Amino acid sequence: MKTFITLCVCVLMLAGVALAAAIDGKWVAETKMNRNGNEMVIVSTFDLKADGNTLTGSITRKMGDRDPMTSEIKNGKIDGNKFSFTVVTNTPNGEMSMTYEGTVDGDTLKGTSAREGGQGRPFEAKKK
Repeated sequence: MKTFITLCVCVLMLAGVALAAAIDGKWVAETKMNRNGNEMVIVSTFDLKADGNTLTGSITRKMGDRDPMTSEIKNGKIDGNKFSFTVVTNTPNGEMSMTYEGTVDGDTLKGTSAREGGQGRPFEAKKK
């Protein structure tokens, strides 16, 4: 019985490591936005790496024909298939902090992103 319990614990631990590793790599999300009557596409590329329960990496955002902006992930966490992190971006209007939370489901990241003090917006990214 003791061997069976030990084996079950090992299997569960390996499953957690496998789920964390499933987030490693590049993910791309496209969001359409209407600003002053002009529609633009925002392409966000997530470059993610899990190390145990710690999530690191960066997000590069390209808004329409503007130059891309890259932000490093801060306070990244992963727990099974759930993840969360914050990015801080320098904009012409000052620093902007955004928090991302969601889940990994196969080749899809699903979750919400929210500006500091703002309401969350859904996002979905596909593995590249």
